[in-house]
Amino acid sequence: MKIYDQHMHTLYSFDSEAQLRDYLSQTQAPVVTTEHLEFDNPDDGGRDDLPDYEGMVRTQAALAEHYHNELLLGIEVGYFAPAEARLRDYLARHDFDLTLLSFHHDGRHDYLDSQIATLPAKQVLEAYFSRMLTGIQRFHDADVLAHFDYGVRQFSITPEQLEAWGKGTLDQIFATAVEHDLALELNTKSMYKWHNAPLYEQAIAWYQAAGGHLFTIGSDAHEGPHYEANFAQALAMLKRHGIKEIATYHRHERTMVPIEPPEIDADNVY
Repeated sequence: MKIYDQHMHTLYSFDSEAQLRDYLSQTQAPVVTTEHLEFDNPDDGGRDDLPDYEGMVRTQAALAEHYHNELLLGIEVGYFAPAEARLRDYLARHDFDLTLLSFHHDGRHDYLDSQIATLPAKQVLEAYFSRMLTGIQRFHDADVLAHFDYGVRQFSITPEQLEAWGKGTLDQIFATAVEHDLALELNTKSMYKWHNAPLYEQAIAWYQAAGGHLFTIGSDAHEGPHYEANFAQALAMLKRHGIKEIATYHRHERTMVPIEPPEIDADNVY
C-alpha cells in the first residue's frame, strides 16, 4: 500500500470550497477527507459545523463511477469541553474510517484569530497545552492527535521556548496519547507554511520517549494544489528519527505502511 494524505478538507468543511475530485484526480492511492466537526465555532459566528454525512456518502458514490481509488471517510473532531456530549452524539450516529483529534478554539476565539496574536506567546502556549491535556484526558476516542502546535501557529516559537514553556505538559499529552493508541500527526501545513518544522523535530522525540511509535502525515489541505504538500520533507524527518512505517486507518483498524525513500518535489510546496 502507498502512503497517502490523511488530513484534507472539501466543501463539506465550513472553511473549504475544494471538490473531492480535486484530490482524486492527483492520485491512484486511497483518498480520505477529514471534514471539520466543530461546535460553538467562533471562526464561523459561533455556529455548530457538522459535516453533511449523507451528502459526503452520495458524493463518494457518484465519483466512484469515474475514479477507482479506495474512498474513505474521515472526520476532524475539534474538541471543546462544553460541547462534549453533542460531539459524542454525532460520532455515535455516523461511521468513519479515521478520526483526527484537534483543539481549535477556546470558546471565544479560534487560535488563528488575530486577537490571539496580540497576547503574550508564553501565556497562549501554556493555556493551549493545558486545554489540550484536559481535553485528551477526557476524550481520546480518536486515531490521531492532529497538529499539536495549532494554538501557537501565529507565534515564532523557538525549540528552546517550546521546551521551557511546554515540555512538561506535552510529555503528559503524549503519554496520554500513547496510552490510548493515538498516532502523532506530522502536519505539513504547520511544518512548512507556518515554519514549525523544528518544533516537530522535538515533538517526535518526546512522543517516542513516551513510548509512541505511530505516526501519520497530513497536508491539512483546503484546496487541491496542497494535496500531499511537502510530504517528502516530512518523510525524511521521520526517517531521521528511525521511523520506518506510517499508520493508516480503515474503519479505525490500523495498517502500517513502510516508508519509501522520499524524493523532494520542489514544485509541491506551500
